[in-house]
Amino acid sequence: MSGFCGKGIWLAHSYDLQLAAEMAKAIGAAHLLIKVGHGPHYFPETTRTMLKRVRTLGLHPLAWIQITNRVPQDAFKAILEALAQGYETVVLSLNNTPLAAESMQRLVELLDNAEAPRQRLCLSTPPFIQLPTPDAAAVIALFCQGGWMPQCSAMWGENPDQVIDRDVYQTLSDLSLMWGKTPEVYPVLSPVNKDSESVLLPETFIPWVESITRHGIDFFSIYHAANTEKTLWSMLEAVNVACLETDEHTSVAEPGVVESVALVQPIYITVSASDTVWGIISRHGLTKQQFWTWNAHLWESRGLPRDPDYLQEGWRIRIK
Repeated sequence: MSGFCGKGIWLAHSYDLQLAAEMAKAIGAAHLLIKVGHGPHYFPETTRTMLKRVRTLGLHPLAWIQITNRVPQDAFKAILEALAQGYETVVLSLNNTPLAAESMQRLVELLDNAEAPRQRLCLSTPPFIQLPTPDAAAVIALFCQGGWMPQCSAMWGENPDQVIDRDVYQTLSDLSLMWGKTPEVYPVLSPVNKDSESVLLPETFIPWVESITRHGIDFFSIYHAANTEKTLWSMLEAVNVACLETDEHTSVAEPGVVESVALVQPIYITVSASDTVWGIISRHGLTKQQFWTWNAHLWESRGLPRDPDYLQEGWRIRIK
């Protein structure tokens, strides 16, 4: 499968399924990415049972596997089993640890000999500039013709425009030589902070969301369900998906995706020292209820009551 449309949520652990299902309904996601292997370890029970459970929820099951240097033939088994079980796509995920090009070449040879469907394989990596061994990633990229899922996270830099615009989208001409074509790009947003032990506050996460939406994305996903606090769900729910922004004659309905994906792109302002809640509501023609629906997370994430007199300079407030 290629040509994703909509939103997806990654599960690092199968026990997060209930949370992921709740999040999927809240943000309008139709795809769940289930971890079915890690390096030489294949999770056969998870692969079988999660496929059925995700389909029962009316969602699309995708599989993902963490690729390492260890025993490439075992990762190969996990890939083939996931495809055979009926997962629509298998995502091969690389992180920023060194990989041996020889191990990746062996994995590719195994997949090629088995005639694995290249269009049903995607590659997920940090921006290539962040990879310690980009040559190893290049070996496996050619086989993953389903597309590239770049990991867009503060792990790779604090400036989202730099990470997403420069390190992802501005590298596509170079990456096209590696893929043999310009790959489809399906960003993977992560709310994890650079120290990997905390998550971004809503106002810090907003610029990351805005940065990917400027590229007219057809599909993006969130890594992962347990890391994405509920205070972030409302802004993810409002993100437009370009492939669904069509007129009534050409609209494409993705099963399980709620109507909210067609909402107008949200607009934010930065609070100044003289701003008040009531002033912002009046100036931008909002109702009190709408203001708090969009912005209550700024108070709640700090354990503060909804105080109409308290605004912090620099906060990002949604007005549309």
